Parts: sequence; C-alpha cells; structure tokens
Amino acid sequence: MAIYGQNIGSVTEGVPVSWDSKDAILYALSVGAGARDQVRNLAFTTENSRGVEQSVLPTFAVVLGGSGGSMEQLGDFKLSQILHGGQSITLHRTLAASGTVIPLSFMSAVHDKGKNAIIDLTTQLLDVHTREPVATSVTSMIIRGEGGFGSGPAPRDTWEVPDRPADYVDIQKTSLDQALIYRLNGDRNPLHSDPAVAAKVGFDQPILHGLCTMGFAARTLMERISNSDPDVFGSLSVRFASPVIPGDELTTSIWLTETGALFQVRVKDTVVLDRGTYIRRGAAPAEEIQESETATA
Repeated sequence: MAIYGQNIGSVTEGVPVSWDSKDAILYALSVGAGARDQVRNLAFTTENSRGVEQSVLPTFAVVLGGSGGSMEQLGDFKLSQILHGGQSITLHRTLAASGTVIPLSFMSAVHDKGKNAIIDLTTQLLDVHTREPVATSVTSMIIRGEGGFGSGPAPRDTWEVPDRPADYVDIQKTSLDQALIYRLNGDRNPLHSDPAVAAKVGFDQPILHGLCTMGFAARTLMERISNSDPDVFGSLSVRFASPVIPGDELTTSIWLTETGALFQVRVKDTVVLDRGTYIRRGAAPAEEIQESETATA
C-alpha cells in the first residue's frame, strides 16, 4: 500500500454546501450550548429570542467542509488504518446564520513518523458569490502502518503545559445521547452509535466524536475569555489524545496568553484533547506565542 504524495497541492472543488438557522442551532446544541444554563447561550441556540440576534459558533465551520475531498486521492490504504490525530480551524470572517460556501480540499502535507504516517488535509471554504475565504480547516490523519517511506518528519512542536496553575478550569458533563445528537451534523460513522461496530474496534460502547469534544472546548474558551463573542474567534487547534465516552465529564484547563490561550481537556486523569491553542482574530499566529508561555518539547 502507498500514500500518493504526488497529489500534494492538487485541489478538488466540491459542490456548494448550504446551511440555515436550524443547522447552526443543531450544531450548538450538539456541543453542549444551553445544557447547563438554558438562557446563557440563546444567541447560539435560538433564532427568535427578543433582543438577541442569532450567532453561530465558529467551530460549526468544521462540519461544512464534508470529508475534505476524495480519500482515493490520498492513497490506497484502508479506512480502518486511519485515526483522527488533530484538527485546526481558522475563521477569516464571522459565520452568518445561513449561507453557502464552496469547499476546496487538498492534501497539504505528508510526514513519515516511522511506523505510521501523517497526512494533513486542508479544506478552504469560499463564499459562493465572491469566492472570498470564509474559513480554513486542517485535518491531521494518522495512517497506521504506512510510515517508513523516507519523507521528512512533522514540524517540531513546541507546545507544553505551562508551568503555572491554569487561569480557568471549567467542568462540564456530556450527555449519554451526545454522540447521537452530534452525528446529525453529518458524521454518521457507526463507531459513534452502533455498539457492535464499537466492539469490533475494541471499545465497550460507542465513543464520542473527537470534533464534538473539540466543540465543547471551543465553546468553553469563548465563554470564559471572550464573552462568547464569535467576532473575537480567530483560530483553534487540538490534538486528539484519547477517546471520550458519552456521559463523561470534561475538565478544560485554560492558560491565558498574549494572543489567546493554551488549553487541555481531561476526563478524570486522562488527557483527551492535548496541545490546544486558541488565537484571537487579528492576534499573532500560534507560532509567535512568547517562548515564556511555551517550552521546547
């Protein structure tokens, strides 16, 4: 089997993707908005509250790009070899309550990790009328057993848990039906709903979508440090470290930085989201966070 590195940069234009008010509200509810306080997130969970204009959670953009193009362009490996290793999302402008975008997807990088390989798949969402950028997401996929081809390693990662107490710690419990709700955004992978499929890959029960856990963390960050204002959101990136089971309690630790925040999410003592970075819109990019706030890995 092989990874088709020759396809790096080859762009696939997908069919236009549209959403409306109901889709944006469903996403917000699927990542816990309104779960612990029904009136706290009305801008995200309703469209007709008096004096409240509907807003859209920025991470909703990750479900608008679909699967990110044809998997056949990436290689001839099996889907069962793929693990979702990480995700980033950058907003170039605030999402409207309804709209249409055109997804452009391409393999942006391939890295040799020895036994395994990493493929970065970039999806750009363009305004259907102006073709101006709306959002960019990068999905990092671990391809098990496909390393050893001699390509360069992944870029050096300098993220590390800051050597000081977190500025904020937020605890929120996911619901037992969290994955059943989140799958309505489009990811119908039975790993998240079918006990038989989950058992086949070694889980006692269906697991929560990693992007759902990311959505919980992003919403928590916005609530804690930007008063839930989507205009402040610039970018967010995470590594998926361990699976979450619907019903698990998520503890999000947040360390403020000059450009936004670093964060990590745990279930009890297990890290489930790692190397989290949040950047305010218009702030310096993540790699420019002061060295005093990170450390060399």
